Amino acid sequence: MNYFSHSKVGNDGNVYGTKRLIDHINGVLEKAHLHYSSNLDLGYAEKELKDLLKIIIQFHDLGKYTSYFQNYLLKKNPVDYTLKQHARIGGLAAYNLLKEKNEKQALLAMFLIFLHHSQLSEPLQILEKLNDHLIKIIEHQKVDLAKFITNIEKDMRLVKLSNIIYYPEEKPIRKAMKEWVLRNSTIQDYYLINYLFSLLIEADKLDASDTQIYNRKQIPAEAVSIYLNELDTTKSSLEQIELRNKTRESVLKNLERNDILEKKLFTFTAPTGIGKTLTALDFSIKLKDKIRKKQNREAQIIYALPFINIIEQAYEVYRNVLPDEIKLLAHYQYADAFEQLITYDEEVSGYNQKIMTIDTWQCDVVITSFVQFLQTLIGNRNKLLKKFHHFAGSIIILDEVQTIRLEQLPLVGAALYYLSKYLDARIILMTATKPKIFELANNEILGKENEKAESFELLEKHVEVFKKLHRTKLVPLIAEPVETDEAFINESFKKYWSDNKSCLIVVNTVNRSINLYSKLRKFVDENKMLNQIYYLSTNIIPIHRLNIIESIKKDLGNGEKPILVSTQCVEAGVDLDFDMGFRDLAPIDSIIQVAGRINRNNDKKKQFSPLYIFDFKDCSKIYGTLTNTQTKEVFKNNDEFVNEINECDYLELIEKYLSTRNEKESYSYSRNIFNSMKKLRYDGDENDFPVSIFKVIKEQEFAESVFIEIDERAIQVKENFLKLSKKEISREQYESNKKDFNQRIITVPKNYLKSLKQEGNRTNLSDNLLIVPKELIKDYYNSEKGFIRKKECDDGKIVML
Repeated sequence: MNYFSHSKVGNDGNVYGTKRLIDHINGVLEKAHLHYSSNLDLGYAEKELKDLLKIIIQFHDLGKYTSYFQNYLLKKNPVDYTLKQHARIGGLAAYNLLKEKNEKQALLAMFLIFLHHSQLSEPLQILEKLNDHLIKIIEHQKVDLAKFITNIEKDMRLVKLSNIIYYPEEKPIRKAMKEWVLRNSTIQDYYLINYLFSLLIEADKLDASDTQIYNRKQIPAEAVSIYLNELDTTKSSLEQIELRNKTRESVLKNLERNDILEKKLFTFTAPTGIGKTLTALDFSIKLKDKIRKKQNREAQIIYALPFINIIEQAYEVYRNVLPDEIKLLAHYQYADAFEQLITYDEEVSGYNQKIMTIDTWQCDVVITSFVQFLQTLIGNRNKLLKKFHHFAGSIIILDEVQTIRLEQLPLVGAALYYLSKYLDARIILMTATKPKIFELANNEILGKENEKAESFELLEKHVEVFKKLHRTKLVPLIAEPVETDEAFINESFKKYWSDNKSCLIVVNTVNRSINLYSKLRKFVDENKMLNQIYYLSTNIIPIHRLNIIESIKKDLGNGEKPILVSTQCVEAGVDLDFDMGFRDLAPIDSIIQVAGRINRNNDKKKQFSPLYIFDFKDCSKIYGTLTNTQTKEVFKNNDEFVNEINECDYLELIEKYLSTRNEKESYSYSRNIFNSMKKLRYDGDENDFPVSIFKVIKEQEFAESVFIEIDERAIQVKENFLKLSKKEISREQYESNKKDFNQRIITVPKNYLKSLKQEGNRTNLSDNLLIVPKELIKDYYNSEKGFIRKKECDDGKIVML
């Protein structure tokens, strides 16, 4: 008798088995073992762990051998939807096989097999599945399997299989599980569970979709050097080029250390515009080369960034550096599977394979988002965890780490430390503002575990590098707050700006930015100035934001002097270079990021280009009262505000700010979630801080997503989205629309959406997505300032804000 794991509907309308069950089991086993990484510290010797993994995989689909599942798969009557379930009988059989040898391994196998199609939950929760109802199911399935047990044993190459297919006594399971989870679980168990679960579910999905595992290649050690030799450097000053070269040389010199492969945690602290991206890539490629020579394996390079725009920028840079035969993938919200895999079409053919290739990082180098990376590291979702095992033995670069929320820093630091300890990962934290992630992890979490994260600074003399820079200066104007937009223009902007300078103005709220932009445009027009004025914020759809940035770059490149009014979306990774700027009061690291968009290329004629700090009194609303107070304090000397702070002193300013800030923060969020990781509390009540509540980006409870039908392409992708919703087209047919669809969506506070919702069904695109249809564009959106924010008064009238 043939047993199948998967099926499809043929052209004649009949259902056919497409893959023999034993071929699937063997395929999963082969793929999991190919991805298994050595040099792990997960509490078991390598052979013991591999044997456990083999048993988990052998038994994960045992229930598919029942006639109940085969009838369900091939649509043969009768179909019993209760008895066709396949995971639990396999989990119990694996438990029965292992319980005498190693009780904890038996529990692990049962837990992972039970949940291999689900999210990870607290192990104690599976005890709820052990009940009289399951006893009856197992008895029926056992009788069914007994009919062909000889064939199944031959198929699986197992003897006496029937001896372990039974419902075990519950009491020992319950006792052992409670003993482990409530008394003896450790943070090492979290990494062990996630690693084994990841190997199982990724291999299962790869084999089910017939996606090939990618065999990583050797990257030429001099790839970055070759690229840099061909790079046009005319835009940068000679001093800037020399500083970049010295920085790179200093970082790469660390590779000569005899103990460099013993180092796992690295920091790379350097000012903005100093070439960190390419230097970190160069170091990583050469470190990968050393690992290959020592351990005979190809380490994967994982580069994680906070924002989509800089992911796309980094992808272009990496693509230009890496040879064509090196497989580079970008994995983030808008990633286009078809576009990226054109080069590799011979090895990746179908749609499902393309999606699975990107989702499971089948490549040499992957560029991904903080959401993907951190919510895989600290999370329970099946969809994300299939990538978890890729962390093992990898080289991970985390850029712009100062964007991680303050309350999460100790948790992230601790999770990274244990990732390096248990899974042999090497981690590079890159920043211009050194947020002390590992120090916080030590103080708040690791110290209590008798552990200590010790990082190695790649740029040993980074203080000297900061001291050599004179590109910008901070000028505090915060002794008195600015009451109105007009006051800012009259008292600050007119006083310090002249029309022969390009200027960046960053404020803390979208409403403030819209109003200020409108008044500045009026000021420029009334004074007949030729400066082009631009507006940028998340109130504008992403496709328009990209166009605006390109227009500003073009103006700056042509020697024109544009003015940009923006929110924080311009802070990190946006490669613009202004003559001067203004920044509303904010955390020091945010202020430094804005300074990084001024005199970026170190023009000698523009030394000490100013960034003026003013106070609209919005800081406490966005960042909290504590941040507002602490930022003001670091600008003081003996209770008096300093006149200015030069770039050479920024590092000292940051250190002073972080020391003050870190003393006042409670960090209970980090401690609570770490405790849940230790206790294997993957899911549950939010008040218990389960692992599942960890989110990189706070959910905006008071905002909704809105699709803007702004152009012909928007109409096309909307129509295809609706067809997909109605199943008139497949996901494969829709894939090429995904990026363009998402680039026309913005998030809008609910209090500006009342009138749009009153337009009726024509403004509902789906359950969680509104639409501004083409015929309403003029009322709700313009390409200059984005969504037109109207707010209802108490009397029901609409006012413009």
